[in-house]
Amino acid sequence: MPSQKSRTRGQQSQPQPSDYETDAPPIVDVSPPPPRSNEELNLSVLRRHYPDVTALRHVAPYAVLYAFNLDTEQWEKIGIEGTLFVCELTPSLSGADRFSVVILNRRSLDNFAMELTSEAEMEITDEYVILQGDQVYGLWIFSEPPPSSTANTRVETAEKIKALATQAAETRRAREQVVKNGADTAAEQEHVQEGSVPMGRQLSLRELFGQQRVQDAAWSVHNHHSPSPGPGLTGNDVLGQLFMKAKQDYNGVG
Repeated sequence: MPSQKSRTRGQQSQPQPSDYETDAPPIVDVSPPPPRSNEELNLSVLRRHYPDVTALRHVAPYAVLYAFNLDTEQWEKIGIEGTLFVCELTPSLSGADRFSVVILNRRSLDNFAMELTSEAEMEITDEYVILQGDQVYGLWIFSEPPPSSTANTRVETAEKIKALATQAAETRRAREQVVKNGADTAAEQEHVQEGSVPMGRQLSLRELFGQQRVQDAAWSVHNHHSPSPGPGLTGNDVLGQLFMKAKQDYNGVG
């Protein structure tokens, strides 16, 4: 006969009834994020390295970067090759457009980025797109013969780089001219204001007759009954007589 303790242990080991709706975790219907395009993915990667990139203007699947050695006068690979991006950057402080060329390197962590400032600092040859920076760089852009989809990649990339370099230079010159015109206008207005008298302001006697020295503070009393001024009176006497005449007219005298 089982003891009371054994019966108690057996009762505790029995499974307890479960309310499925209460115990089961709630089902949350989370829709997956919308798929991103290749351009959005590329832009996200670029902005991790270069936060001032705002948009992609052109992509070349594969490019190799060369540098021109002035001593040997030869083009040399510098270990940077990969996808080439032509990017739009945040505008300059003056509001001019800015663009750059970026190569995300497949061989190492060293990428290449160079801002396009002027069409005068680049040249397009049959083999390279040449950019003048801290040194002379040559972009070799991969393309295959027709009817491949990459047949026109080299020409299209070169034309896009040149067009954006021209746009950057033109907008920069335009913004500089606006700033210069604004500065010239402000200087002219300041010069006019300094040399003119504000509207509604009455000129003082000092401005009309020049700096006059008052020699006698009581001249109006002394000259109250003085005769009319003669041709030999000084500037101070003339001013005194003017004031005397005005005072006499005010008092009804004269």
